Amino acid sequence: MGRNEISEKSNRAWPTAAPAGLFDVPTRAKTVTRPWDDDPVGFAIVGLSMGHVRAKQLVETPGTRLVGVCDLIEERARHTGEACGVPYTTEVQKWLDDDEVEVVFVLTETGRHAEVALQALEAGKHVLTTKPMEASIEACDQMIDLAEERGLLLGVDFDRRSKTDVQTLRAAIADGRFGRLLSGNCSLKIQRTMQYFRANGGWRGTRRWDGGGVFSNQSVHHIDEVAYTVGIPSQVRCNIWTQTHEIEAEDLGTSVWLYADGAVITFYATSSYPHPTWYLHYELEGTEGAYTQVSGGPFEGPRIKWYLDGNWSEQAPRVVECAWLNAMDNFAAALRTGADLICSGHDGRRTQAILDAMYRSAYESGGDWVAVRTALERRGDSQ
Repeated sequence: MGRNEISEKSNRAWPTAAPAGLFDVPTRAKTVTRPWDDDPVGFAIVGLSMGHVRAKQLVETPGTRLVGVCDLIEERARHTGEACGVPYTTEVQKWLDDDEVEVVFVLTETGRHAEVALQALEAGKHVLTTKPMEASIEACDQMIDLAEERGLLLGVDFDRRSKTDVQTLRAAIADGRFGRLLSGNCSLKIQRTMQYFRANGGWRGTRRWDGGGVFSNQSVHHIDEVAYTVGIPSQVRCNIWTQTHEIEAEDLGTSVWLYADGAVITFYATSSYPHPTWYLHYELEGTEGAYTQVSGGPFEGPRIKWYLDGNWSEQAPRVVECAWLNAMDNFAAALRTGADLICSGHDGRRTQAILDAMYRSAYESGGDWVAVRTALERRGDSQ
């Protein structure tokens, strides 16, 4: 079965109303080759909700090979396996015993990432997990510790990091184009129905299995985006509410991030928006410039504006394109050439540490300031 045929069959099951470009394989994938194309890295995907999407992308990504897929629900496993032309199972052990599988890509419920990842690492497999890294920071630490003990790679698929707009903004900040950053805001407005929360056993919207609500599941894409472009705050405060859904966790939240240099960023997120969309607004202001990005909602497509040298423009100061098509492409390069992971286990943990601090503020501290427990603090190494 050819890659185009696989893509057409797989496309029928992919969810909608998610971050712009999240499900796309860049057009340049059709022309990109990798030095290891004749020795593609073998992946097994475990968990086939979002795993459907990643299976589609994997078969279109050069230098990678989908060996097989796994899901506890046989119908779902069969659907993706047949669509992608690979074997499927309802048990993970087959893929842990398969020498052709080098990487186990974990896309189960968030609170089961460590359960599967630790099994895979024990079996000598490298591990890539979907976002967020896990539902608890302690589980993240277990994964990092075992990967380091076994000398295996551990990565987290925060897909926004490979996007040109994110790479370009990160470079502009690093180049000092905004001067000293002063403030910013990020808001995400989406719609999620109770059908969404009740599906697949009702794990979404629970603290144990989803890690939380709209912050942990959907907004974590952009929590990581801000962490990646601006950096890790020293402390945060957060308030959460459940307005329209019968779920344990939040469907509305606000948070303030405070940085050591005095910069302040605010976050807002809701999954009760009346329009089924992914409405993102991200702004930054510094002493010498500003940035605004908006997409979804009333806007047909992403709009980005830069205020630099006294003028607003759509022209970025320096366009930076990621070297990798996606996390799977990057992970394969790390295995075959020693390339750096765009999001290592330590990086994923730092983003989880922000989320952890936000929830500790909301649940344990009455919305007061809480320090972010970074890997730096836990391990005593330098960031």
